Amino acid sequence: MKRRYYYLDVLNILATFAVVMLHCSGFAFTNSFGVRWDFTVIIQVLFIFAVPIFLMISAANILNYRERETTEIFFKKRFKRIATPFLVWSVVWFFYFNHYDWHYSIKNLNTYSRLFDGLLHGTIQPIFWFFYLIIGFYLSVPVLSKIFIKENKTTIQYLILLNLIVVGICGYYYQIKQQPALSIEGYLSIGSAGSIGIFSIGWYLHNFSLDYKKKFLYYFGVTSAILMIMLTIYLSHKRGEYQRNVYSIWGIMGLAWSATIFEFIKDKLFDWNPNQRIKTILRNLSGASLGVYVIHYFFVDHVDRYHLIANNSLLHLFILPIIIWAVSISIIMLIKKVPYLKRTV
Repeated sequence: MKRRYYYLDVLNILATFAVVMLHCSGFAFTNSFGVRWDFTVIIQVLFIFAVPIFLMISAANILNYRERETTEIFFKKRFKRIATPFLVWSVVWFFYFNHYDWHYSIKNLNTYSRLFDGLLHGTIQPIFWFFYLIIGFYLSVPVLSKIFIKENKTTIQYLILLNLIVVGICGYYYQIKQQPALSIEGYLSIGSAGSIGIFSIGWYLHNFSLDYKKKFLYYFGVTSAILMIMLTIYLSHKRGEYQRNVYSIWGIMGLAWSATIFEFIKDKLFDWNPNQRIKTILRNLSGASLGVYVIHYFFVDHVDRYHLIANNSLLHLFILPIIIWAVSISIIMLIKKVPYLKRTV
């Protein structure tokens, strides 16, 4: 029987809330500057670990699937978990935006051609880019699971180092400089894939102890967060437009900050065995993460579309995310009680 690591549930819940925080601090992208804008930059940087944590959790949970199930069962379980929510909510979002923004006729076949094209190219709901990434990961897992075994520790260390140098440092440098990446990056199809670095780090941190080296990670991670905040504000002012690429999750500093969050929670809670009530709460909240991901933005969009709360207000930045997260969790809990509908979340 697979052991359940409750620190991963805690990370899952934290990452889910981080997603909501990020989407409620969109004022950062307005180039308005000023003290309130600085606050939103801080939020954007500090909570950018959301998707990397999701990916690290996936690597920690899945790459050893051969120890408990066949590849056929793995595919059935994982795509049942991800494919239905992706398709259903992509369609829902398509007609939501069509109602408010696009106004394509539902009687016109071209409308459904646009729907299909949007599904293929990820243009229906931009925040759903995560689905495409995780589906690609699932398809790669049967191969990756042969590589990511503890006996290959040195090989994985090499892969992480290669990714950090090519993507985390070189790629990040040229990204900040707003210049094309190095030519070699495009030809290192495995080592330079940004996502493989995050998956590798998540798997490695879950399976091996950093011992005294974790202090260096903490120092570097916290320093990276501070530098990303300062550099984002400085370059945004200097260039006259928001520099989102400074806190890229593929860059060395974004990776370091995300890994710091993962390692810190793991270090404190790796062997945690909470009482049954806490276990149930953690399982329910963690199990609602995908549902929260697909529905929370309806509330964000509604509030911003109708200007119900000023997007630079403290209420919007700090209180609204808590409300939206709590309401989304409640809705998902209800949906999970409804036959058939529960498959969508």
